[in-house]
Amino acid sequence: MTAFTFDDTHAGHAQAGHAERPERMQAVRALLEREGLWGAARRLPTPEASREALERVHPPAYLDLLEDVAEAGGAQLDPDTYATADSLGIARRAVGGLLAVADAVLRGEAANGFALTRPPGHHARPFQPMGFCLLANVALAVEHARRAHGVRRALVIDFDVHHGNGTQEVFCADPDVLVVTSQQFPLWPGTGALRETGVGRGEGATVNLPLPAGTTDGPFLDLYRRILPPLAARHRPEVVFVSAGYDAHHLDPLGGLGLSVAGLTEATRLLAQIADRHCDGRLVMALEGGYHLDALACGVASAFRVLADPAAEALDPLGAPEHEGPRLDALLEAVATLHGL
Repeated sequence: MTAFTFDDTHAGHAQAGHAERPERMQAVRALLEREGLWGAARRLPTPEASREALERVHPPAYLDLLEDVAEAGGAQLDPDTYATADSLGIARRAVGGLLAVADAVLRGEAANGFALTRPPGHHARPFQPMGFCLLANVALAVEHARRAHGVRRALVIDFDVHHGNGTQEVFCADPDVLVVTSQQFPLWPGTGALRETGVGRGEGATVNLPLPAGTTDGPFLDLYRRILPPLAARHRPEVVFVSAGYDAHHLDPLGGLGLSVAGLTEATRLLAQIADRHCDGRLVMALEGGYHLDALACGVASAFRVLADPAAEALDPLGAPEHEGPRLDALLEAVATLHGL
């Protein structure tokens, strides 16, 4: 059975007119319930992650700052990122829920899992909130898997339209965490170039797939199918974490890729197959971006379908764009050459 989390208090993290808003989660829940997926999966509690767990990625001074902001009633942390008086607690419950999903999967109590995390996390740097993100959700889950479950080698895949700069920064010098991200490039935050491949002992364990604007399902999936399996076979992960950002959809207002729900679902199916092949199906997904409500809801619902049944079809009433996207042959060749595939 698939384990999942949904924090009922998430609406306390809200700012009028902001793209990262409570309606995102409300749309997801409504569709999961309507499709019978909510009751078919196992919902886990969302306790606040402990200070000890957070300090595995974030230094005490940064966590103290977030606590001060909460006590002051909230603040605008940067031009894109806000916090209310309740935001830190909500972010800690998002992390705590994700850790609970990881626990269930790594203990064999669930086949796989999806933490419906809000606020997202892949832009949060160890010392800095960024891009709507307060805490580095997936990076924290990887560190928890290592400390609590003895995991040594992890694979992180990020298909959000924006580069997961925070996750990359946390693990850029770590050879045991392979971070593979596909993102529109160039686009905010400006990181994620092909030649960002890690530093020191971590050289080669960071793989960026910078996608040109307008990239559509066919070339995107061909790239994934030809690059991810050999990378995973070489790394031999014990668990796969996914930063699932549905702003790569062609209708999303904050991105410019041309992917469909069906295409993103096929990517999830491939990641589940990689997890089956290398780590007994241990796959943990965490929600990142996605700001077109229908595309977000259908993307999450389709992922739930595939996690429950590998042969399930996507729920995609929105379709694909009419244009044919750019070819990615040169990118495929460059990635294969750079990473020795």
